[in-house]
Amino acid sequence: MIKSLKRMCYIVAGLTLFVFMQTLAVYCFAEDYPGKWYGWYCPLIDPIKDQALYSPPAFQNQTIIDAWGYKAKPVEEIKDLIPEGFFQMVAHPEIWGDIRINETKFIPREQWPGEHSKLVIEATKKNKGTATVDEKGHIRNFKNGVPFPGSENPTEIAWNMIKGLNWGQELEVDMITAIIDSKGSMRFSKYYFQNFCFNGRVFGDNKPNYLPNPNNYDVMTAYLFREPSDLRGMVSLNYRYDDPDKEDDSWMYITSLRRVRRMSTAQRWDRLPGGNDISYDNATGFYGKPTNYEWLYLGRKELLVGHNPSYELQMLKDKPGGGVNNKEYQRVNTVVVAYVPKITATISRGVLYLDPDSYICYYCENYDKRGKLWIFFNHMWEPHEDGNACPSSYLTVDVQRVHSSSNYIFGLWQDTPAATLKGVTPENMVMDKLKGIAGAR
Repeated sequence: MIKSLKRMCYIVAGLTLFVFMQTLAVYCFAEDYPGKWYGWYCPLIDPIKDQALYSPPAFQNQTIIDAWGYKAKPVEEIKDLIPEGFFQMVAHPEIWGDIRINETKFIPREQWPGEHSKLVIEATKKNKGTATVDEKGHIRNFKNGVPFPGSENPTEIAWNMIKGLNWGQELEVDMITAIIDSKGSMRFSKYYFQNFCFNGRVFGDNKPNYLPNPNNYDVMTAYLFREPSDLRGMVSLNYRYDDPDKEDDSWMYITSLRRVRRMSTAQRWDRLPGGNDISYDNATGFYGKPTNYEWLYLGRKELLVGHNPSYELQMLKDKPGGGVNNKEYQRVNTVVVAYVPKITATISRGVLYLDPDSYICYYCENYDKRGKLWIFFNHMWEPHEDGNACPSSYLTVDVQRVHSSSNYIFGLWQDTPAATLKGVTPENMVMDKLKGIAGAR
């Protein structure tokens, strides 16, 4: 009897291992990444079959001018052209994995296809000089476009980043986050992110402001978690107001409790669920309320950045440096600003490296309370045929504990398609409806 049970256990274990290995085989680099040192190892989606980009990437198959890092020139040659945190990652593949930096031609936004970037550029020129910042650091008289083009005032630069519509005026992205530790252990989360802007709009009848807006909203934001099973149905919902004296209203539906809990401003630096390295206020570098921070202008710095990369999801199997393993970079004279929290936060300051025209954030550095580099971001903002850009691959790392959260966008709808096809509207961005979309129990 005991021998039979042992034999049965061996058979079950063998079948389990076979199924597991077959699952990995489906997502190995040999299938979709021939000859590459990276691939796709997440069983939650198929990166080809499940891809749902409403607007195709604009600049695929770029010609490489030069390359550094893995099987290329020594990364020391470009030490001054990338942030120190990223240099240390590329210089130490034994810790982070193999990364190559490919330089390609810089393509100005004026040469991008589609309507979005053209409309933002036109609005920026038309409305230059109309927006102001009041004594509390809040933006006033803003219409649309980039409100303070060319400014060296750090608070105005912060508003340029927030109001530049770099995500689109409506947005839904479907994402995978690969969470990897120093030993190469991997786990994954799958979620939707929605964003709706009430102000600064360039499309549709409701421009530059969405009306009616009796509550004076500025932005609505939601995270809807689908995987893993213990997070399925969890929803984080945030309403931000166009008012420096009114803090965000934030709620979290917690699946295990089947209850909605209100969040406070003190939780803006809580990490996203599932072991993530990203917090609510540092998503894509900074997504907080500018009036909750002191801002400093640090000057300009030419860097190799993801201004017009191509689209490809790149994952490492057993190292935490995945997401940007073989990407295209362009030289940009970035605008550098720092922010210091006035609210409760786990960091002492953040440093942002921004585009001088769109104010997209390419790199972000967060420093701990001792002043040491802690969290580092690298965002690859690839342009799309509709004129939008999106960081479909970006790397977030905790450099102190050698841990990463690489984000991969496989579904993307921006502007009108997000509203009409995915229902990203104020009427739908309420907790009861979002719980249904997320599959809440």
